Amino acid sequence: MRLNNNHGVLQRINIFTTPYSSALLRGFLIILTFLFLSCPSAPEKKAVGGIDFDYVPNVPDTESAYPAEAMGNKTALRYFRDEKIALGWNVGNTLDAYSNGKSGETLWGNPEINQDLMNGLKAAGFDIVRIPITWMGRIGAAPDYHIEDAWMRRVGEVAGLAHKAGLKVIINLHHDGSTSGKTKEDGWLSLTRARESTENYNQITQKFIRVWKQIAVYFKNYGEWLMFESFNELHDGGWGEGNQSELNPQIDILNEWNQYFTNIVRKSGGNNETRYLVIPGYCTKAKHTLSSAFVLPRDTVPDKQVVTFHYYDPYQFGIQGKMSKWGSAEDKQSTDAVFAPFKEKFVDKGIPVIIAEMGAVRQVYPGDSARDTEARQSRLAYLSHVCSTAKKYGLVPIYWDNGATTGGGEKFGLFSRADGQPNSDVSKTMIEAMVNAAK
Repeated sequence: MRLNNNHGVLQRINIFTTPYSSALLRGFLIILTFLFLSCPSAPEKKAVGGIDFDYVPNVPDTESAYPAEAMGNKTALRYFRDEKIALGWNVGNTLDAYSNGKSGETLWGNPEINQDLMNGLKAAGFDIVRIPITWMGRIGAAPDYHIEDAWMRRVGEVAGLAHKAGLKVIINLHHDGSTSGKTKEDGWLSLTRARESTENYNQITQKFIRVWKQIAVYFKNYGEWLMFESFNELHDGGWGEGNQSELNPQIDILNEWNQYFTNIVRKSGGNNETRYLVIPGYCTKAKHTLSSAFVLPRDTVPDKQVVTFHYYDPYQFGIQGKMSKWGSAEDKQSTDAVFAPFKEKFVDKGIPVIIAEMGAVRQVYPGDSARDTEARQSRLAYLSHVCSTAKKYGLVPIYWDNGATTGGGEKFGLFSRADGQPNSDVSKTMIEAMVNAAK
């Protein structure tokens, strides 16, 4: 009840002319005082269906016994340069794999991640490993949204394997936002459903906040070698294409979620107060990350953000595998045209940029040895050029390896998951080309 409303009520009472006016006034004041004192002094509760940023779970969030490590005070860009982080690798299709709405490490055919794999990556010349993680199916019901303890521990174990090998690490929310098409949506972190209603937006945002709060709490003692990435390739099923007026409301939501991610991580305390945070744009496409619509979150500490985008261009060569020839002057110039603006907009202003996914699939043409050779040589030229061009503009390329070398799907595999060695002589040549170009 507001005080300024009282004055109007009192004035109306004062015009009463009956003998009972004084008694009426005293009674009213007693009631008013009771109501005022009954109001809680705590902050006003959020409306039903709103977002509770300070929600206290019924089941306490899982904490790790990992000992607190010392944190430096370097800016993100200085850290990347001093630690010579020049080239990375994705453990794709593993902890991010899922089936029937539930994640599982071996569901897509790759074995469990082991120490030999991480040691092999480091020995080959890689500096940082991105560990994509899908959490759906491992998250309990509202309002706690409690993450399964075993799944959280496994993520911690895998991060530890990479750290033991001497690698820096990025973990994220990966296929939780999976939207493969306009009519196919597997994940819960949905921009489309968040736009449909306030209720949907609040529910999805509350879950997002709770998931990141738990991840942050569990890893709060881990050192600066561990970085958090808010999410992966969020879009409406159109893969970043479409009318800008239609995309902008989605980008606004994405910006808000990046801000909430930043807030919740920082507020969780421990080493998270200064941890390096990786911030993606819409669909992690270059053009949207460079757009003025994409806004970096406000942060409580300066110079701790890392910008990310993905690069498989041209699609027909990088992912689809339908174009066997690449390497013309025009092809190479197109890569420069995409990468150069990131240096001016971010790197030159002290913000490191990673290409968190890049690569080109293996193409196979049985019975056509000439085209098979052309595709292999083009892939080698492509990987070398992308890495050298990234180096030219101060960007860090991170190769997407899904472990696949055969079959009809995307064949990005270069390393044997069993022992961390190149899976063929051709793959060894590809790996060496990337390392030499990036360093």
